Amino acid sequence: LEPVAVDLYRDIHKGIRAELFAATESAGRLDPVDRAGRADLAHRVDDIVELLVSHAHHEDEHIQPALEQHLPARAEQIAADHERIDGRLEVLVELARTTDGDPRLRVHQLYLELASFTAAYLEHQDLEERIVMPALEGAVGIDACLAMNQAVVGSIPPEEMARSLALMLPAMNIDDRSELLGGMQAGAPAEVFEQVWGLTRSVLTADDVAGLARRLGRS
Repeated sequence: LEPVAVDLYRDIHKGIRAELFAATESAGRLDPVDRAGRADLAHRVDDIVELLVSHAHHEDEHIQPALEQHLPARAEQIAADHERIDGRLEVLVELARTTDGDPRLRVHQLYLELASFTAAYLEHQDLEERIVMPALEGAVGIDACLAMNQAVVGSIPPEEMARSLALMLPAMNIDDRSELLGGMQAGAPAEVFEQVWGLTRSVLTADDVAGLARRLGRS
């Protein structure tokens, strides 16, 4: 693993991994005759699909052009991965929403597809994090990567950002959280950061909040 000064993928990928793992585990435990539970899982799958589509869109808009210019072979790999992923997302939604046939078989099919999809998606994330990110920073430099990160963050609507933070923060370690929220604390209006801090307190344990508060100099 080559260290990078700016990691465009790390934080959101941690949140995506955590949610994929949780959804797969939930499908494995689900009582097949629990209609409300099946509906909740279908809603969760819809949310995951929405998250992954949005994440890929941000990458395609703000990162892919740089890859196409400086790392065309990697750009081709990423584009092919995104196309394959999109096709599998449709299958996930269909399996989660269907009500035909034996409930036990349907739930097990969804569980297996979630597990298989997660395995494939992990390979895609690994390519981006361990291969693409170091090569991209080496090709364009730290300042350009910072600009890409700012462009991605600036393009995310507040509601989507809140949903992403709610998934990301519990999956991150204290160094990740301090870096992310410290940047927000320094650069965002005070009232905006207070909203972020309120969300942070709602999704982390009391001990995690206390440790993070010390890092950020909050009482």
